[in-house]
Amino acid sequence: MQVDEIKEQNGECVMDSAEENKAGMAGKTHEASDASVVDPNDLSVRKASVGELLKNAFPLIVSQASMSFLALADTYFMGWIGPEAQAAVGFGGQSVFCLLSLFFGLISGLTTFVSQYFGAKRHSDCGKMLWHMLYLAVGLGIVCAIFMGPLVDLMLTAMGTNPDIFDVTSEYMTVRLWACPIMFTAYTFLSFLRGICNIRTQLIVAILVVVANIPLTYIFAFGLGPIPAFGVAGAAIGTVIAQGLEMLLYGSVVLKRKNALQFATRKMVKPVLSAYANIAKVALPVGAAWAIENWGWLVYNLYITTLPKEQAAANAIVQVFMYVAWTPGLAISIATTMMVGQYMGAKNIKSAEKSAHYAIIMSIVCLLSLGIMMFILRYVIAEAFSDDAVVVDIAVKLFYFAIAYQIFDAAGVTTSGALRGAGDTRFPMLICFIGIWGVMLPMMFILDYVYNLEIYGAWIASSAAIILCGCLYFARFVRGKWKTMFVE
Repeated sequence: MQVDEIKEQNGECVMDSAEENKAGMAGKTHEASDASVVDPNDLSVRKASVGELLKNAFPLIVSQASMSFLALADTYFMGWIGPEAQAAVGFGGQSVFCLLSLFFGLISGLTTFVSQYFGAKRHSDCGKMLWHMLYLAVGLGIVCAIFMGPLVDLMLTAMGTNPDIFDVTSEYMTVRLWACPIMFTAYTFLSFLRGICNIRTQLIVAILVVVANIPLTYIFAFGLGPIPAFGVAGAAIGTVIAQGLEMLLYGSVVLKRKNALQFATRKMVKPVLSAYANIAKVALPVGAAWAIENWGWLVYNLYITTLPKEQAAANAIVQVFMYVAWTPGLAISIATTMMVGQYMGAKNIKSAEKSAHYAIIMSIVCLLSLGIMMFILRYVIAEAFSDDAVVVDIAVKLFYFAIAYQIFDAAGVTTSGALRGAGDTRFPMLICFIGIWGVMLPMMFILDYVYNLEIYGAWIASSAAIILCGCLYFARFVRGKWKTMFVE
């Protein structure tokens, strides 16, 4: 970048340099001082750093962890009603996300567009793509709300849902699906904010939504004053209202005057077919990958429910802690998508690659450390969650698998985030399909029906899939083809 450009873009730095010259700094002329000025906000020349990664990843880790309390609050309160209600909320919440994963993944692709446009200083294009995705999100939300609700009973029947929880699960899922337009709109606003690296808002909103959800769930589930007790449906109603609050909070930030002036977020645009062609090219494969992964894990979990109860209980214990360990990796992956996208938009390939390298190392260190800690405490954890000797023994053995694939899981989730930031989304979708549907599920059933390994066969299969995907994602990243990819 030329000196004159730096002067125009950062008058404050120029003024500081002039003041230093007035103070009589020996041996330096005004021109030399100007020439040494580098705008720290100029992505085209900025160097990636670990501090930048931590600044973006840490709030994401906290917000991702706090949002898990939404499901925790529902599950806790439903325990006061009975095990059927608890099972309905747990299984119903997971099923709703699986049903909608294609659309959530598609909407998340907005982050790639906005981050690259932001890095390229195409600020008005950020707002244009926001509105195109909003139109799509609202339209898809309305369609899902209208047509998916009636299909819930058919889906639960096809999945062989336990008759004891069938009706309450259907009730919970139907209410949640009514809120599809709200959920999709809120996620669109969130994806935009991630694209411009506004992570602080997500942290604050996540905490506020969790705090609001607790009393809302209690009030609508058990009743208060003129509000009757809705039971399981009340838990869904409380969550929907909390999600409505989330949408309003994110929307108020995206549409505030500062962002409206910089990104034209208040300026509605006429839908353009080429914009949706770009969305289909870049974002649709992300949504497909989410659907492939989530539906695959749903089949996996349904298989686990067919195993002896001791094996299913042990699996549940270990899976909870694996999810806790995976949350930081997911947050680092999201941060990597944002940073790589912005540097790619600014044509700063070196910093894009460097930020990805830092993220991969940080993710491996983080997940491996958590894995080692859980392995060391495996007996303590298992015995704290169960007093059944068989369950404890199985859980302790399953922790061996957990420690084995942590490095590959960390590398895979982070490099896939880096690839998405660059706009390389179709190949990761293929990797996901191969790993989940080509390796994990076939291997799981083969190891069960041929070798009768049951829960151990399931964990061998899932570990093999995670290791394979991690290696393929990393190989794709190292190959470097993503460096030539930019969104239009």
